[in-house]
Amino acid sequence: MIFENLAPYLQNLFLILSVFIIGAASPGPATLMILNTGVTSGRRASVALSLGIVTGSAFWGAVAGLGLVAILQTSALFFSVFKIVGALYLFYLAYNAWRSALRGDHKVTPNDDAESNALAFFTKGLLLHLTNPKAPLVWLATLAVGVGDGVPAWFLIAAILICCLSSMAIFIGYALLFSTQRAARAYASVRRPVDAVLGLVFGAAAVKILSLKGVSAT
Repeated sequence: MIFENLAPYLQNLFLILSVFIIGAASPGPATLMILNTGVTSGRRASVALSLGIVTGSAFWGAVAGLGLVAILQTSALFFSVFKIVGALYLFYLAYNAWRSALRGDHKVTPNDDAESNALAFFTKGLLLHLTNPKAPLVWLATLAVGVGDGVPAWFLIAAILICCLSSMAIFIGYALLFSTQRAARAYASVRRPVDAVLGLVFGAAAVKILSLKGVSAT
């Protein structure tokens, strides 16, 4: 019965998943942060960070699905405040990455003793996604690819849930991969330039966010 109901919308679901998975799996601030955390703080910390990122993504998926993202497009004040908060947080991450890149005596070894800091890493990942104004817009674009006027509400909910599960598989997979001893040894030889690139990515993302313009209501 479920398959029969879903069958007419499989093409829509494929389009949504294709756009979402490509966007989620492609290198970006979240992926680089998971890599850095995995090889420096261990598997538990990296998985906790990934869960925070996935939770933030799920939140924006729900917001986009409900159509509340229109607030970001029509309220100039709200959009401006949101941009500034997101940019400041990304500049903070950039500063930490650049400071790490300048340190020459930092040892890179996976450390699974970070279990007590799991909540802190979860919060860090959550804030990364919640303070990024591009996240809701990306979700809105993703859903717009395969959600039309004739698509029922249950399909929209199903598409968001499936995208969230895909996001969890991608980011936790990255966390498990980057927290291995082999990944740590490989990362140790290029830690400083990677941290420098990480800082540039966060800094560029902050500048990009500040340059975003809201869509005025017509």
